[in-house]
Amino acid sequence: MTTVARWIGRRLREAGIRHAFGLPGGEVVELIEGLRQEGVEFIVTRHEAAAAFMANAYGQATGRPGVCIATLGPGATNLVTGVAHAYLDRAPVIAITAQLPDAKYTIATHQALDLMALYRPITKWQARIDPGNVKAVVERALRVATQERPGPVYLMLPSSHAAAEVDDRPYPAPEVPARGGSAATVAPEAIRAAAERIERAHRPVLLVGLSAARAGASGQVVALAERLGAPVIVGPKAKGTFPEDHPLFTGTIEMLGTDVLFDLIASSDRVIAAGFDPVELDRDWTFDAPVLNVDTVPADPYYPVDFDLTGPLVPTLAALAEAVRPGARWALEEVAEVRRRLRARIDVEVPGLSPQQAIRALQAAFPRDTLIAVDVGAHKMATGQVWQSTVPGTFYMSNGLSSMGYAFPAALALKLVHPERKVVAVAGDGAFAMSMAELETAVRVGLGVTAVVLVDGALSLIEMAQERRGYPSTGTRFGNPDFAAVARAFGVEARTVRTPEEAEVAFAEAARADGPFLVAVHVNPAGYRLK
Repeated sequence: MTTVARWIGRRLREAGIRHAFGLPGGEVVELIEGLRQEGVEFIVTRHEAAAAFMANAYGQATGRPGVCIATLGPGATNLVTGVAHAYLDRAPVIAITAQLPDAKYTIATHQALDLMALYRPITKWQARIDPGNVKAVVERALRVATQERPGPVYLMLPSSHAAAEVDDRPYPAPEVPARGGSAATVAPEAIRAAAERIERAHRPVLLVGLSAARAGASGQVVALAERLGAPVIVGPKAKGTFPEDHPLFTGTIEMLGTDVLFDLIASSDRVIAAGFDPVELDRDWTFDAPVLNVDTVPADPYYPVDFDLTGPLVPTLAALAEAVRPGARWALEEVAEVRRRLRARIDVEVPGLSPQQAIRALQAAFPRDTLIAVDVGAHKMATGQVWQSTVPGTFYMSNGLSSMGYAFPAALALKLVHPERKVVAVAGDGAFAMSMAELETAVRVGLGVTAVVLVDGALSLIEMAQERRGYPSTGTRFGNPDFAAVARAFGVEARTVRTPEEAEVAFAEAARADGPFLVAVHVNPAGYRLK
């Protein structure tokens, strides 16, 4: 016999999950002990939202569900933002919270909430664990979280059940699906019909998205683009899937200067959406060019699709590349001109240090396979366009939910998954303040992540929205601590920079460091205001 808690830990370990993240309460003590006994390390965070963000990044980086744990009441409510992020950013996550014991649930009021109802709108599936169903529930959670499109599942564990006994007999466990969904192939006639539509186009554009990144379809996307000689635009969650030093690359949609890329789409006569998830779009789709959707699931009705090619992305894109007639539809000089226009649009000269200069100096100091997690705010728009991703699976961003406070916890999880790689978190001062207590987590766990804080004393993205409407800046300015001093108080090496030269020196130091490092970069926010 074993306990419910140990069974959960055992099955997670068998599924390849090595870590769980959370902030405990007395009601999850048995669960945490069960994980420990079965070899799953529980890492305590300083806030439940950070635990969920770590589980998100863990899930996206490994393809296996990330696990986050919280107690009942406020623990469960604090976890919600990170779980909602997983839902909209398509990350496989298993979120587990405690609940009152069965005998008290219907009569107690202290910390009593309908947690199943709370999590229902932001998860793919919800279940209440008891000794009779724990085996089946955990198996289904592993499967549902990873099936296309991936996302979070919620498991509620009444505290009276965690120590209850279950038998040790194995439960029939199907293999957790691989990235990219079903192994079924697409019918050759569907491939041919899609190819015929593409061949009728004179100026096709390839729009590459999150599903292609998740499927590991980088090689197939490159082959299709080169076969067509078509320019490529990537979504923010797909950066690196198409190498951004390739002559057919143009830019990242929905980031700084995206109007240049929207002009490119408007000038095309066929859009090939390769794994492009509409959750990556923040603007209305107003283009006339017909869209051919290639994805693991049928197209969402966000934009009109005239052909839906549904199947596993790696073989489907490979077959499509083979089927279309080769030939350059665009001159390379035309594509290069789009890149020049975009660069001219986003490079704003300002006194002091611009955000764009800071990001380029950061990239110059770190290896090309550096993992980078980017937070939400004006700095996200700049980093998403300026940072050049040439290696798949290296760029992480909260985009579907766009939640501030994401980057530093996500970077910690990425360092756990890839301890041999350099890992950087880029956050604005407003965003970093939401998660800077996790500096202690970095030190305690020994995670050598570089935190780059772009300091301007404002919520610049909101302030610019006020300016566009002719309103005065209201509720967007704030004071900051000395971020470098705060980092040192946590035991983190830190620097403060205000010039391009200082930034280059500090980033070079950070790239050489083995332990956690923070660089507070004072930028001129006028750099976010494009010409």
